[in-house]
Amino acid sequence: MSRPKKTTTQLETTREQILNTALAILQESGPESITIRAIAERMGVAHMSLYTYFENQAAILRALSTREMAKWRAKQNIFNERSETEDITQVVGDLLKFFIAFAREKPNLYRMAWVMSEMGGETPAESRQRMQTTVGQLAALVQKGMEIGVFVPRNPFLAAGTVLAMINAPFILFHSGKLVDAVLRDQIVEEVLSAAMGYLKMK
Repeated sequence: MSRPKKTTTQLETTREQILNTALAILQESGPESITIRAIAERMGVAHMSLYTYFENQAAILRALSTREMAKWRAKQNIFNERSETEDITQVVGDLLKFFIAFAREKPNLYRMAWVMSEMGGETPAESRQRMQTTVGQLAALVQKGMEIGVFVPRNPFLAAGTVLAMINAPFILFHSGKLVDAVLRDQIVEEVLSAAMGYLKMK
């Protein structure tokens, strides 16, 4: 007798369990450790059973990156909402601190998103679009600051890209092995955050 087919809800629940397991492995050991066998072993199932839900390892990474970036964008949207009623300088500063906290608290997810060439099986075009979206969201906030006269008038996308480059540089140096002292990295980050806000603000 054949097994009864799983419902759509059951399939989605198991897919989420697989992605949650992959995320746990990512956060503990890095993206290189996410394999079909590692996920199956952690879940206590036969590795072949995972192919019912995902075509291969790349499909798992792609689904994971899509899910986590959706969460990232949802959190970023909170800053857009805050900018409607709060001081724009504070909102931009808090958004940059949010980027920094993400890099510190989720280093392997950060590395997959910002250091590796393409995250989770992205095409180069998709990777560029993801970066365009991230920079564009900050650029919209920076433009608001320019319009009310608290930020130096310049190309908002250029300003946002410059600020993100400043904020990310210490972490990229750290993850590429050029900077090995995490304490020094964090000290540099604090200096860079102050410099980035100084770059944006009118004198």
